[in-house]
Amino acid sequence: MTHVSNIYSVVINAPPETVFNYVSDLTRHPEWSGGKLKIEALTPGPVAVGSGYKSYGEVAGQQNRPNELRVTKFESPTLFEFVAKDPGFGEVINAFKFTPQKDGTLMERTLSMNMNPVMAFAFKLFIRPVIGQPMMDKSFAALKSRLEKTN
Repeated sequence: MTHVSNIYSVVINAPPETVFNYVSDLTRHPEWSGGKLKIEALTPGPVAVGSGYKSYGEVAGQQNRPNELRVTKFESPTLFEFVAKDPGFGEVINAFKFTPQKDGTLMERTLSMNMNPVMAFAFKLFIRPVIGQPMMDKSFAALKSRLEKTN
């Protein structure tokens, strides 16, 4: 297996606490992530390490693809991480880092997973630049717009 890791970033004109609180609420990800996505909490109470969720999304034309999500890091307001167990990709680590900037927050999202070498090559050469980066750009633009309106 080959380890694949990609970092995406955006500067949002809102305080790190505001960005962290919004992004760490996984049930709100459908508001900005684009596509058809539904996330429901399986663990009652506030978000914490170990909190569980179930998501249903669209991948490669497959509707309602289920994923099990588990929060693995929760260090307000600097670091939030969850692992998605995807039926086709296995464990996908989603790490969010929040760094104060002049008038806002630099948010970096790192997606990491292990893939077979052929898929990793295709991902690097085609999937990320043609599909992944444009999707993430669109999602981050929606997140930025939503948080800057409320700030």
